[in-house]
Amino acid sequence: MISKEISIKIGKAIKEIWMKNIPRDFSEGYIINEDCLKMALCYHLRRKLSAILKENDLRIYTEKYFPGIKKKPDIIIAQLRDEYEENSLYASIREEDVVALFELKFTSETAQSTADWVKDDLKKLKDYVQKSKFQCPLYFAMIYEVECCWLHWLDKRSTNNWASGRVTELDAGWIDGIMNYEVHSY
Repeated sequence: MISKEISIKIGKAIKEIWMKNIPRDFSEGYIINEDCLKMALCYHLRRKLSAILKENDLRIYTEKYFPGIKKKPDIIIAQLRDEYEENSLYASIREEDVVALFELKFTSETAQSTADWVKDDLKKLKDYVQKSKFQCPLYFAMIYEVECCWLHWLDKRSTNNWASGRVTELDAGWIDGIMNYEVHSY
């Protein structure tokens, strides 16, 4: 299990990546869909956290399936177990090994289709909190390529209850013709 201090450093790096590196990557044309967003986040996480990852036996994985909850988070940062078998490392990662978890969305669709996708991912995040052994911070990262009225999705009921102290939204979207990036920690 990693220390609270390491968890705070990871969280700080994630927020910095969202506010500094992702805007530059987006404006330079490196991020055009969800897979590109995933690649950019993984690249910047590995680059910025390389010492912490190495010192704490942490690794970054994408689309790791967890049979107990029948879900695949888009990105996880997980701590290696001492007893893992080299030929079955991926299978040996358990929910309790995860130190940060990401769900991602990238959309340029209409408001209704976006709302439906977002609701599905928010339900996943809620399930991670309520029905799994994940005890880590959860990050919901979303880029909208459409004009928005606001960028955050969690409401007062969720932020006062299941998301409180667990979820951070990383949001980006066009407001009044300007691409805005925000971090909302609950």
